[in-house]
Formats: sequence, C-alpha cells, structure tokens
Amino acid sequence: MLNLPDVGWYWRKLWAPPELMRKKGNLITITTIRLAEPETAGDITRHKTHPLVLITGDGSCLPKDVEVFESWKLPHDLYCVNRSLLFFERQVDHWAAIDIEESGWFAENVNFKVEDHKHIVRHTIGSASFAYDVYWDTSQEKPDALQRRVFVGNTGYFAILTALEMGYERIVLAGMPLNMERCWYEPEEAEGPNWMGWMYVQWMDFKIKAPEKAAKVRSLSGYSEFLLGTATKEWALNGA
Repeated sequence: MLNLPDVGWYWRKLWAPPELMRKKGNLITITTIRLAEPETAGDITRHKTHPLVLITGDGSCLPKDVEVFESWKLPHDLYCVNRSLLFFERQVDHWAAIDIEESGWFAENVNFKVEDHKHIVRHTIGSASFAYDVYWDTSQEKPDALQRRVFVGNTGYFAILTALEMGYERIVLAGMPLNMERCWYEPEEAEGPNWMGWMYVQWMDFKIKAPEKAAKVRSLSGYSEFLLGTATKEWALNGA
C-alpha cells in the first residue's frame, strides 16, 4: 500500500464547523484561478491542441451528452473530471480532481507505461510533490486554508477555470447537469450528489460577474445548460 507521507504528501482538507463556515469572509467565490507553481508549470498554453475542448463530468446524462457532441465530428481536446475519464476508450488530454487525497493513487498511476505523446495532463488544487502535473490556486490575495478549500464550487467549475487559463476559446460541458440524479457509473437506484447552495452561487456568480468568460462556455444538459446556454454544433464550431 502506498504510504502518502513517505512520498511527500502534505496537502489535506480541513474540516470546519458550520458556524465558522458561515462567518463573513470564509465563503468566497472566484471567477479566475492562478498557477500555484508557475515556474514549474511553465507555459500552460502548450497543453492546448485545439481551440475547442469538451469537459466531461459524472452526471447520469454523460453517455447521452457525449453521443450528441461526438455526432458533430469536430476537432477538439478532451478534459475529463473525476471518474468520467473511465467512460472513454480514446485519448484523453486533461484530467482534474480536487479531492487529491482520494484520487492520489489514481493520479499517480493514470500515465503508467503510457507513451509521452499520450500523457494525460493532471490538474488539481494546492501543492504536493508527486502525481499531478499542474497545481492551481485561488486568485485571492490572502486566502486562508478554509477559503482555499471551498472556493471552487465543484471540480467541473474548477476545470472550466483552468481551461480558460490554458487559452481554450470554446468550452462544451457534457455530463454536468448539476442536479441530484445518480452518477453515470452507479446503478439506477443510487442517489445522486446533494449539492449545497453555495455551489450554485459560484456558478451564477461566474455568469453574472464574468460574462466575457461565461460566453465561452456552453452545456449540453441540466442546470448548467440553463445558466450558460445550450451547446450546439454551430456554436462549438465558430462561437456563433
């Protein structure tokens, strides 16, 4: 078994009581993100091959959404969030997970015995000494540990911000309905995520406070489609 402290694992989540989380200044929303280790990361635009990127989540609608998108037959990069990586049997360009304790082993092994040109660029929040390729951090001037943990809304939103920083011009979301239905890999009777109110606030703030960025993002399903607009082949092709 991998002993995380032995390999320099030092980032961890902090639990905070609700009364502290509700204090003014502890819950924040952001519309941009920055590199935690810019010197190490280098020019991150080098990770972009096409101006169009498909970002996939774990919603139950993932298979349907992907079928629609792939019917357009447009050149694109593929950016998977969490377990949606396991849905595809083709090249994946990016993968994101922000619960890095739980996903550390997977991140360390996802490129095992993979040729360099098929390497998956792995993204997360915070700092660690192995497994991920690009570490990101909040754009707040002086974030405390609690703010750093709750700022991002969810991993899908984190992926959107990082894709924008990498220079993608058009972003299509699939399997990211932001509803409470089961995940695509779970049985029919399974319960879905119980999203908290601040997660929706984060997505709405993105639409309201950063309209020029939100205009580069469309979705194929659910509440994210309602907030950001419907992705179509024409929009994915030329933004119109």
